[in-house]
Amino acid sequence: MKKVFKIIGILIAVFIAIVLLFFGFIWGSIAWNRYSKKKEAIRYQKEVCDTIKTVQGNFDIMVDGFTNKELKKINFYLQRDKRIVKDTTINFVGKDDRETQTLIMPFKELSINDRIILVIKNRTYLLSGFSFMAVYNYGMFGPVGPCHCATSGYENVNGKHGGSGLLLKKEGLVNYQLP
Repeated sequence: MKKVFKIIGILIAVFIAIVLLFFGFIWGSIAWNRYSKKKEAIRYQKEVCDTIKTVQGNFDIMVDGFTNKELKKINFYLQRDKRIVKDTTINFVGKDDRETQTLIMPFKELSINDRIILVIKNRTYLLSGFSFMAVYNYGMFGPVGPCHCATSGYENVNGKHGGSGLLLKKEGLVNYQLP
């Protein structure tokens, strides 16, 4: 009887060890995959993303605190080397009565060193600090597909870090003189 319990105990211990080894192998595989993807993203950032000098425009700009009447006419200016090289005015129609509205930046392409000047009513926003980040598309079990460069949009608003990227009415510059 003791011998039977001993054999059953050994079988249970071997089974538990095999299960733990299996899960350890899966965990190790996932951890190694994350580590190698992180290293690949760092390399890709240095070799590819940091070398990109132009940004594809037409990204979203979120504004908050403005009425639909104030958003009716919006001016965009593209400043390069202390000169305005492009300007455009859009007639915006709010999608609903929400205070947060989404604008589309009208310039198709700009340099990472350019500055966008956005004028809504009497409020001015200076958007700068365009850059790219190496990112992956993530699935259920981690990264899916190759690494690619994604624009982070603007990082600075009125010379300060942009935070959430939401342009609040109260943070706009009042009576700003265009260059």
